[in-house]
Amino acid sequence: SVPQNSGYIFQEGQIFSRDGHTRSFDAAASGTLFSNGVGLVVLKRVADAIQDGDCIRAVIRGTAMNNDGGTKVGYAAPGLDAQAEVVERAHALAEVDPRTIGYLEAHGTATPMGDPIEVAALAKAFRAATADTSFCALGSVKSNVGHLDTASGVAALIKVVLSLQHGEIPPTINFTQPNPAIDFSKSPFFVNTQLTPWKAGPTPRRAGVHSFGIGGTNAHVVVEEAPPVEASDSTR
Repeated sequence: SVPQNSGYIFQEGQIFSRDGHTRSFDAAASGTLFSNGVGLVVLKRVADAIQDGDCIRAVIRGTAMNNDGGTKVGYAAPGLDAQAEVVERAHALAEVDPRTIGYLEAHGTATPMGDPIEVAALAKAFRAATADTSFCALGSVKSNVGHLDTASGVAALIKVVLSLQHGEIPPTINFTQPNPAIDFSKSPFFVNTQLTPWKAGPTPRRAGVHSFGIGGTNAHVVVEEAPPVEASDSTR
């Protein structure tokens, strides 16, 4: 939708932001801001990429999708149970313990309804495996670039890939204090507000990318840092 020749009139309870900023998970969040973007990733089987000597930036361990459009209270309303189910299924397909996931790139629409339901769904999925709290950083690229509509998911994936590649978790901006409807203290998550070194652990660094669509489609991707590759001999 470039050039952007239109704006909007703020309406209480609707999806658009009151002040033109996307404040994911923040107490002052009033909605999202739509913007424009395009993203491109190149996918290849890991074994083939290693054999071909490619530059591997990250590995997609597992993905899952579902749709709960027929059971939601409204067309634009997010669904808690279906979101939790898709996260649990992604973890199972990726064969990872949620406790080993150090960062979660959330959908983060910054709507009063969307953020609390999303965090509750993510917490429910993680709670199936662990009762630990505050071990997984949480963020959303929407606070930086707004909602890119159908490109928002690939933007989130690219952010996570770069975070894994560089071993750093970028801050989520426009966050001052948590939405009072979200109890982070009892959840596995904390909002990351400053550039943070992503320390290596006994398992490879891992992250989740969570996305849900207005029509009822929910998607979750588990991403892992690239495997170490031995340097090849110098050759012409």
